[in-house]
Amino acid sequence: MDNRKQRRAKARSKQETVPLHQPSREPPKSKTLVEIASERQLLNTSSQNQAPSVTTTKINPDGTLSTIDLDVDTSASEETPYLDVVLYTTTLTILHFTLTVLVHHQYATSPPSLPSIFYSSTVASPTPALLLVLVALLHPRSGQFVTQLLFAALSIAAGGWLVYASNEDPYMAVMKKAPPLGTLWVWAIVEMKWEWALGCLGVVAGWGWYKGYSIF
Repeated sequence: MDNRKQRRAKARSKQETVPLHQPSREPPKSKTLVEIASERQLLNTSSQNQAPSVTTTKINPDGTLSTIDLDVDTSASEETPYLDVVLYTTTLTILHFTLTVLVHHQYATSPPSLPSIFYSSTVASPTPALLLVLVALLHPRSGQFVTQLLFAALSIAAGGWLVYASNEDPYMAVMKKAPPLGTLWVWAIVEMKWEWALGCLGVVAGWGWYKGYSIF
């Protein structure tokens, strides 16, 4: 036990301590990266004199500089996102299919066969074809103010019509109108910014309260 303590003490005594020094306050003897970049005009990003910048200049293996062309084709942002169109249309068609089944269960009627519901949700009903056109035209421009106004008008019209039909029309008419109107309403709400969507929902809810309609 004593030998172990002696060995540890001897090992600690042999350890060399690292001297502590403050960093040098002398100016650098060689050029700094900022000075090199300034000499090569890499820090001047002014678009008026078209000077090269760090993001548009490449240093070649031989030390020469070359400019990287970062011109972006602005027309690419206006192209129709076909994958988004397919996904939106497919999802909303499934929503139309689901609402068709739910509205039959709500009125305690036997829903048609599965092929019949699928046919009505994809071919017979104008909603999927209309959604395909609307999504292709409006979804790429959903961030624009005019498009948000169109979505707001569609949301208020579809939501108000659905509330009115659910309270005033006979159940057969409700079963035909509820799936397409509900699908359009949900799509318009999803495409809008949350402030717009909340406002449109408030308009529909306020109109239903004014008419004396109840959700129960």
